[in-house]
Amino acid sequence: MAQSDQTQSGPKPRMPLWGKIVLTLSLVLNFAFAGLIGGVAARAGFDGTPLRAAISALPFDDQRDLRRDSRQALRESRQHPRSPLATHQMIESLQADEFDADQFIAALNEAQQHLINISNRMQNRLVARVAEMTPDERHAYAAQLQQRLQDRRRPEWWRGRSRD
Repeated sequence: MAQSDQTQSGPKPRMPLWGKIVLTLSLVLNFAFAGLIGGVAARAGFDGTPLRAAISALPFDDQRDLRRDSRQALRESRQHPRSPLATHQMIESLQADEFDADQFIAALNEAQQHLINISNRMQNRLVARVAEMTPDERHAYAAQLQQRLQDRRRPEWWRGRSRD
């Protein structure tokens, strides 16, 4: 009798345990970094860090250009993912009977360096733009930045104290 035309599929291959661990650790680290960045922004005030305040004090067109550049930097960083060796070393240090703090720190430092590189790129673009300003534009920018930095101080009620 002829065999049916149905394709025979065997059991689907399962993800190995180490793959699940790597995936889980990657997700945990991504959430941790997102929380860290969110926490820094929340603690720094309404305009965030001094770099963010300096960018928000620029004229709208310059802010737009810097935001575009920031998105481009993030896209480029996704094209060059962090070293798989660093991720492997991080997991290896966690799974070892004796925790290797130096190995774990080195992997975390690589991830932190990634964020620093993006921040440095934004800082360099900001400095280049300010260097192009005329003295009058720079004075107006300084006044706007001074106002932004004063505004970024949170009111007492924001810190959990009463408004009284």
